[in-house]
Amino acid sequence: MSLADAVPAPLRTAAAALTTAVAMLALAPHAGDAAGALPAARKVDPAARKVDDAARNSDPFLRTFDHLLVVSVDGLRPDLLETPHLASFPNFARLLEGAHTLDARTDPQFTITLPNHISMLTGRPVFGPYGHGWVDNDEPPGAKQGGSLHVRKGAYMASMFDVAHDAGLSTSFAASKTKFWLFEQSYGWDSGARDTTGDDQGPSKIDLFLFGDRTGDIAGAMADRLRRVSGRSLNFIHFAAPDIAGHSYDWVVKPGSPYFISVQEVDRGLGTILEAIDADPDLRGRTAIVLTSDHGGGVPRKTHTDITCPLNFRIAFLVWTGGGDPASDLYKRSALRVRPGREEIGDRDAEAQPIRNGDAGNVALQLLGLPPIPGSYYGLLRPMTASDPVPAGNSQSN
Repeated sequence: MSLADAVPAPLRTAAAALTTAVAMLALAPHAGDAAGALPAARKVDPAARKVDDAARNSDPFLRTFDHLLVVSVDGLRPDLLETPHLASFPNFARLLEGAHTLDARTDPQFTITLPNHISMLTGRPVFGPYGHGWVDNDEPPGAKQGGSLHVRKGAYMASMFDVAHDAGLSTSFAASKTKFWLFEQSYGWDSGARDTTGDDQGPSKIDLFLFGDRTGDIAGAMADRLRRVSGRSLNFIHFAAPDIAGHSYDWVVKPGSPYFISVQEVDRGLGTILEAIDADPDLRGRTAIVLTSDHGGGVPRKTHTDITCPLNFRIAFLVWTGGGDPASDLYKRSALRVRPGREEIGDRDAEAQPIRNGDAGNVALQLLGLPPIPGSYYGLLRPMTASDPVPAGNSQSN
């Protein structure tokens, strides 16, 4: 069963139009390129990419990876990744072969899609002195009408894409909801910040923006992107199917339910990506994946807006570094994070924070050997291992 049939026809029509626009955008020249020319391929020094046996056997959080994929599974409930359900999701099970927790949390005040995805990419909560301030969850207006994170904030707000792109990495964003166009409007050609670090990589912080309303299509596009990319890369992919099923049929955690089937659909999509990594020596052992979610769901029925309910705010956070590493508790690796009680979401301003989806961007940058996002608040307080951690707020600025 595909969840495409659960998408209203007008949205599918809009999505098709957006796909065409995105395809045209992907071919547009970047700053510094000759008119109509493709950006020069970014090469990686082979000596720098060599991964010897000692490095492979060392702490994976001390290694530097060439490729990083951040995966957001919209509306994924972590109880699906527990026994006995996990047997139905072999590729999720594979991603659990590494540091992970099924007790991460959403933003402390919002369990809806756009605010939490902005947190993933910027390392900021929604509210507070370092908050990103975006609370809407609908289609954004045009960039000139306020549909930009920077316009709403009143100042430029850096993302993980800024850090990676300015460092010379290739970047991509694959979405399966049209409202994610907000990120192209915020970090595309007209809205990205000027690169003031080293060689000028241009203002467009996202090199390639992809859209697909079917799980298999968007997963296949990302697998192809990873096979074709030249040089190092930071990539983001969003799977909408579980959220669509939850809103249409409710979050019924039972084999055969539309929600359960939708997560199996995502599992197959993850399998497509993992197969591409396994088959390519330039990706195998050099690619890491950070997987999390924007929210769970089911309270009230067919939604996820009750901020007091753990079914909505409890999420997974998985860090896969190529397999072969023993499964470990991410909280035990993160000395400055505290596992919350089962019924607790955690206070935004508490000194001891739980692991949140807002950590995704800085964890990704850490695994790429890059500095944290300017202005960020979350990030598992680099580094996550034995070295001295960076205190909360050390990299914060507005």
